[in-house]
Amino acid sequence: MAASVPPGIATREFSREPLLLRLDVATHAFYSTLESGSDKKMMELVASTANVSVLTRPATKKELRRYGQPGEEENTRNVRLKYQLREDNLVQSGAFDLQWGLRWLLSFVVLTEMPGIGAAAAARLVELVGQWLDALVAAGIHEVADEMPALRATLGLARDELCAMRALGDALPGRFNSACSLLFAGSLRTAYVDARLPRWVLRLRADSGAGDAAAQSSSPLPHGMSVADAQQCVEGIVPLGTPCRSSGAVDLRIKAAAGDSDETGLVQVRARVFDRHAMEDREGGDDDDVVLRFERDVAAGLRPGFVVEATLHSLDNGVHYIDAVTMVWPSYTPLDYCFL
Repeated sequence: MAASVPPGIATREFSREPLLLRLDVATHAFYSTLESGSDKKMMELVASTANVSVLTRPATKKELRRYGQPGEEENTRNVRLKYQLREDNLVQSGAFDLQWGLRWLLSFVVLTEMPGIGAAAAARLVELVGQWLDALVAAGIHEVADEMPALRATLGLARDELCAMRALGDALPGRFNSACSLLFAGSLRTAYVDARLPRWVLRLRADSGAGDAAAQSSSPLPHGMSVADAQQCVEGIVPLGTPCRSSGAVDLRIKAAAGDSDETGLVQVRARVFDRHAMEDREGGDDDDVVLRFERDVAAGLRPGFVVEATLHSLDNGVHYIDAVTMVWPSYTPLDYCFL
């Protein structure tokens, strides 16, 4: 759907108006074409990507009706000034970035403002964003047109990853990892510092104050899992006498998943501990990667680049497992949510 520019403004050189004013006009024109109440509700979130609100505007309805009309030069200047001042404030705060805003919308905003969104609604949201961006381009907003290749690339990732994230929200940490939580988290103990351990393990120990209280904070286990079920789940993979030597809350960036199940029937997934404060992977080569095991249906949803917030436990025999999964972030998230 194309956005139309009101006749009074179309007679002017629209491209020379403040960018925020053009975004506002084109967004409201697109919003007026929506008929579905759910689409309009979604658009309230989508519009914020461009620092525009479909409910409130810097200028009043009366001022905007008179804007650009013959004999309304003073009103036109005042409206333009209001939008320009608002735009200047946004630029000074560093928040006027459509690409960043789109990634923010389709990661943080969706996961926090629409936590129960299903696959169909997620697909419609991505479609609606695409239609809105096309409307901005059709309205002659060249700044958006210049960024469309990058914006479309983000939308392409979101079509795949949003649906996968919704499924993962129910599946993680997976049956195997939950079984490990039941059998080993309670045995967490403070161990001596071994200089041969990877640096990230030593940091985890220092940060976690490894103790029984921290270990008991795992997420609920799958319904109906008993100790006997858990023992059978890890049989042949983890000796039951293995102690848990370190534990801590981390962000794990998924690197890759094996194509086939191993001899245990589980799929190995490689991940790297992501330092959210430094906004980069923790130091170390491939030897510092964490190898986790998941059922095939869970591993299939773990896309490379996903960042999983969870509690990571490490056993003495080198097996790692996770529990207390709080969030799964897509690969395109700006990842500076920790600074809010």
